[in-house]
Amino acid sequence: MNRTLAATAAGIAALLLAGCSSGPSADQKKYADAVAVVDPDDFGGISTDDLANTLGSEGTDICKQLKISFADAEAYAKLARSEKEASALIAAAVVVYCPDLKSKLPAS
Repeated sequence: MNRTLAATAAGIAALLLAGCSSGPSADQKKYADAVAVVDPDDFGGISTDDLANTLGSEGTDICKQLKISFADAEAYAKLARSEKEASALIAAAVVVYCPDLKSKLPAS
């Protein structure tokens, strides 16, 4: 009986964890919203959750590249993206994930 109870508890815990992990995080949603604000022509028509799911960890990945240099972040963001889209991704990443790296952005 103890094994059955333990197995049931483990199963319930797994279901609860699976339910909690579905969908984008709050930061991913903030990032998606920021990207859509910066580039509404390319990203504005996509729902926040869909865009957040599509972008995944891109914002944090861009920040990692930006720690190295702006050129690295730009090259990373431009993979399969236009220059306008890449600029939006970088600007939004700085706002949401790495505001301490704002000084690495070129002056506008």
